[in-house]
Amino acid sequence: MLFNSPVFFIFFLIYCIFQHSLKSNHQLYLIMVGSTIFYAYWYPYYIWMPYVLIFIAFWGALWINNEKKKNYRKYRLIVVIISLVLPLLFFKYTLFLYNEVLCIFFNCNDLVFNYPLPLGISFITFTMMAYVIDVYLHNFYVVNKWSLFSSYTLFFPQLIAGPIIRPKELIPQLEEKRLHISQNQIILGATIFSVGLFKKMVIADPIAEIIDPVFNNANGLNAWHYLLALYGFSVQIYCDFSGYTDMAIGSSQIIGITLPNNFKQPYLAVSVKDFWRRWHITLSNWLRDYVYIPLGGNRNNCIAQAKNVLITMLIGGIWHGANWTFIIWGLMHGFGIIISNIKRTKIPEWIRIIITFHFIAATWIIFRVDSLEKAKLFFIGLFTGQYSDGFHFFQINMFPIFCILLFFCVHKFDNQFLIQQTIQKYSKFIVWNLIILIWILSITLNTGSSEKFIYFDF
Repeated sequence: MLFNSPVFFIFFLIYCIFQHSLKSNHQLYLIMVGSTIFYAYWYPYYIWMPYVLIFIAFWGALWINNEKKKNYRKYRLIVVIISLVLPLLFFKYTLFLYNEVLCIFFNCNDLVFNYPLPLGISFITFTMMAYVIDVYLHNFYVVNKWSLFSSYTLFFPQLIAGPIIRPKELIPQLEEKRLHISQNQIILGATIFSVGLFKKMVIADPIAEIIDPVFNNANGLNAWHYLLALYGFSVQIYCDFSGYTDMAIGSSQIIGITLPNNFKQPYLAVSVKDFWRRWHITLSNWLRDYVYIPLGGNRNNCIAQAKNVLITMLIGGIWHGANWTFIIWGLMHGFGIIISNIKRTKIPEWIRIIITFHFIAATWIIFRVDSLEKAKLFFIGLFTGQYSDGFHFFQINMFPIFCILLFFCVHKFDNQFLIQQTIQKYSKFIVWNLIILIWILSITLNTGSSEKFIYFDF
């Protein structure tokens, strides 16, 4: 169920009516039922998957908490973590491990695996792991109530593609007797949702229509196509993913729940390290707290720190998908962070922003293509292709080029705190009319074929 689909708006309206009507002690059951319907709409045969992970994490955390001896607690943690990761390994990495790893050493036929990837399995798995590890480290209390824990996991705005929620960020809100919803919360949520809708429908989707053919057939095109795809995908993936996050945060705000922000103007980063403080913040924090710091972080010498960074970013790359492209992408970002750690420069900030952005944009190409061969063809076309007939190219691609330029002009204003300040500054009448205007623009300027969100595949 896409946030920008009519089906979701009907679903969300019915959900809000029930939330307003039901007693406080029924709110958790509403979240469970509503979120189950939300998830099942995509592929009902996989509705069992989130509940399996919930079962493992819920009882696994209780099992860990009941053991007082440190070594035994650790063994139990390992068992629970392996149990949580096994479904992810099976559905997401079986083909890759068999065809790309085992078949290198053994003469075997390629394995055909026709099962679709369960929606949001990577996000749900990381969410469950965060809870179990926090209980093990005594950073969070164990939850004894099944409905509360299930609601924390299934909460539909963040169920499919994040943000990755820590238990302390959501469970205490769900424990309240009654979710407190004010008119200001509704206006703020509607505004943030509308901004996300605009990003997705007016910027991301029209750009995708133009650049997808370039990635699908990255050979023999005019160099202008590759250049447009380079900048276009950087804009598309941000507006698509941050647009989803805005809609998740906005819809959640409307029903009285505050979710953490996931982006902070990432293309204004002055280094790769700074980029990961601004991009997919909840994943960055997860990798830092549960991978990088346990490995030793920056507590040892520079070589050990560099090794920890590379392992962390390798895991971050593999988390996105089972392909050599994601492995290379993760390692490239790892080396970029290492350079950020050791490089001290007096280069002006605006130049560092431009250099960092173009490094990120180049790595996005490897992220986007489905093979390293296509990445090679793309960069060959970009640097050796003919930049001819530019006027005609700009004529036929005027709208996506305008969207890209518009994005770079307003990116520095893409800030939820600024949205909140704007709402407080103007009257509710003006704000509601602005929301209506955004919706009108989103519907009229959209090309009519809205795609699923990119991060649904992860």
